[in-house]
Amino acid sequence: MKLQNSYAEPDYQYGDHVYSQTTSVTQPVPRNETRSNVDTRESTSNPPTPTRNSPFALTARVVPTLFSFRRLTHTPTVLMMLAFAATSALLLTVAAGTFAIFAWDTSDEVVGAYRMLAAFATTLLVVPAFTLGQSAATLATRRQDEQLSTLALLGAPRSTIVAAALTEPLVAATVGALVGVVGYFALALPVSLVQLRGEPLGYGNMILPWWMILATVVALVCVSTVAALMGLRKVVVSPLGVRTKALSSSFPWGRIVACVVLLVCVAVGMAVSRMGGGMAIVLTGFLGMVLTGLLVVDVLGVLVVRLVARIRRGSKKVHVMVASRLVSAKPKSYWRRVSGLALTSFIATFCGTGVSLMQSIKTTVGDANLTREDSLLLTDMFTGILLTLGIAFVFITVSAVINQAADIYDRASTFQELNAAGMDNGTIRKISVASVMLPVVWISAISAGLGLLLVLPFAGVAVVLSPYSFLTIISMVIVGALVVRAGLAITNPLIAKVVVRS
Repeated sequence: MKLQNSYAEPDYQYGDHVYSQTTSVTQPVPRNETRSNVDTRESTSNPPTPTRNSPFALTARVVPTLFSFRRLTHTPTVLMMLAFAATSALLLTVAAGTFAIFAWDTSDEVVGAYRMLAAFATTLLVVPAFTLGQSAATLATRRQDEQLSTLALLGAPRSTIVAAALTEPLVAATVGALVGVVGYFALALPVSLVQLRGEPLGYGNMILPWWMILATVVALVCVSTVAALMGLRKVVVSPLGVRTKALSSSFPWGRIVACVVLLVCVAVGMAVSRMGGGMAIVLTGFLGMVLTGLLVVDVLGVLVVRLVARIRRGSKKVHVMVASRLVSAKPKSYWRRVSGLALTSFIATFCGTGVSLMQSIKTTVGDANLTREDSLLLTDMFTGILLTLGIAFVFITVSAVINQAADIYDRASTFQELNAAGMDNGTIRKISVASVMLPVVWISAISAGLGLLLVLPFAGVAVVLSPYSFLTIISMVIVGALVVRAGLAITNPLIAKVVVRS
């Protein structure tokens, strides 16, 4: 008599007995027969051949799916390409202007001043350019996190995950950088009409050597590759945490240490630039100090955004409270959306000091006593300041729009959950705006304050604290904040688009 088992359990063997779904115990089965049944089950459950499951074969099947037309024309991918294109075009245009000035005749004594100012303006704009490129690379890795973690959870080998992680960022960076090269040739035409020393720069003088263009493209691709490899760490260490978005954020001790080290480098650069020993040493120390100061702003910005968000988490306004919690969860992501404004505020201090210095020279010497070369130099300084500010505003606009649009797609699930819980689109838009505008005032004030602190020993208190300087700085901050706000308004329709998908 067989005893019926009430539990629907799968067949399994313990010793010489086989337990099934319908019987509790059967008669002992010969060992050779049991082994054949087990072999049959194993052969039916693992039909693929070892060759088909090899890492190389799996990689060869996964990577081509990343080159589909639908995937390459998806909005986040297009945003990445646009970011790399803008970075490449603006960086090459700035380098071309400096290259044209350095190609002038060296017998003229005034050329040295032009070269120093051109190198200074280029230094101010290099960090925002690469920051925008880094943001574009981070967009690629952030979008791939869930897909790569899924591959890791399914047991994909490391070679397949690395190939999938590097393919899309490399394609986006390469295509974007090459499009930026075309944009550079187009931008060089109007920039070549700018007059310096009483004559235009000339389009032919704005054409860079081929190796400089190639080096810029390779540098942007390398930035994208490094960002992709850094993003692989959390996918490999905790794929389930990435997939469920349950990774805990640690206190940024490394960022604090880096900020302290950079501040020490700023002090060293300031000391070197104030020493004697030739113009080359002084100029190198000064440019190194300014470049390091820009890096300090970039490193310190994440800490400021994190601190401001924690302070505002207890707000009684719903949209401010939710926005503060979103910023606290990902301070790096929201820093990238205001980093352009912070770096521009830093640049504005030097531009404002330059305007104040020009007015001081004209007041002290008088226009009638200035030579033609000195008058042209002052006029060209003002032109250079306007160009620097204009390019900085372009960086702000591109960074604000692209990062905001990409973050909306990244936060699509959060917005859909809020909408499903009963929150209207207007409140969701307020959350998106508040998450960006909360740290704007503090970021601008700290960046401008650091810039004033660096320029003070060289220009003096009277020049730095003059009305012209403060008017330029305040105007830049206000216009920059308005540009960021306009970028938010442009991307607001995307919120309704991602919410409708729910």
